Amino acid sequence: MRVLVTGAAGFAGSWLVRALVGDGHAVFAAAQAGHAFPADGQGAEWLGMDVTSADSVADAVRRAAPQAVFHLAGQASVGDSFRDPLGTWDVNATGTLRIASALPSGARLLLVGSAEAYGAVPEAEQPIGEDRPLRPCNPYAASKAAAEMAALQAGESGGIEVVVARSFNHTGPGQDPRFALASFARQLAIIRAGGAEPVLRVGNLSARRDLLDVRDVVRAYVRLMESGAPGRVYNVCSAVARSMREAVDELVEISGTRARLEVDPERVRPVDLPLLLGDDARLRALGWAPSIPFRQTLADLLEWQAERLESRAAA
Repeated sequence: MRVLVTGAAGFAGSWLVRALVGDGHAVFAAAQAGHAFPADGQGAEWLGMDVTSADSVADAVRRAAPQAVFHLAGQASVGDSFRDPLGTWDVNATGTLRIASALPSGARLLLVGSAEAYGAVPEAEQPIGEDRPLRPCNPYAASKAAAEMAALQAGESGGIEVVVARSFNHTGPGQDPRFALASFARQLAIIRAGGAEPVLRVGNLSARRDLLDVRDVVRAYVRLMESGAPGRVYNVCSAVARSMREAVDELVEISGTRARLEVDPERVRPVDLPLLLGDDARLRALGWAPSIPFRQTLADLLEWQAERLESRAAA
């Protein structure tokens, strides 16, 4: 099958490209110009695409002529969304509409949304099911909620099949250190290598999150493309809540550094949801289940950061 992946140079996107190529699909991997495409291409044909340009989107779709599109491109940082809400909206919401509008009738689109769109849900009403009304609490979440509405409306009127993956937090090897667990892993890798004092700078660790390994998330995306019902939303989650403090303590233990924690005000978000826990029953009904233990995810994340440091030192 001819497949287009947007945001293919990103965290989940790069893992998805590997999985699709491994499954034998003809993969067209789209990323914004200026991204470093893998030297070996990962077996995919790489395309430059800017989701803020209708002409750029149309050209990438024309070249790929896809039967299926995994739309992962977006501004993924809550912190960055506070600094640039308009830019975040143009990329995530209007960019999604540009993609959906460019697809030919009959194409299938998997839109990767975000569980941040649920907003603050009382603990007694969690885990959160897909039919919960969306009440986003930050610009990123609002833009992702709007992206869902734009894509689903395009599916209703434009002759394309749209499935929405509403993803909860995920991590693993390859994650950008702008994100919490990847940042902690990078700091610990530096400490372990002797490059810093054993002090781990953290933000709010009381928040509890539903965390998955990115490789399990990618398996979920593939399953949803294959079996998800058009017009339907699916939580991509573990249905297990872990406090960030619990995750950090385990990461410190794995690192062997005995680093002490120090709160850095710059790492504390203006708005942080105390609990975000999903109900995964709808996705599990399609035959998916997570397969990678969380401790293995943390260990792989730490080793990936350590390998990056070693490669930079050797360069």
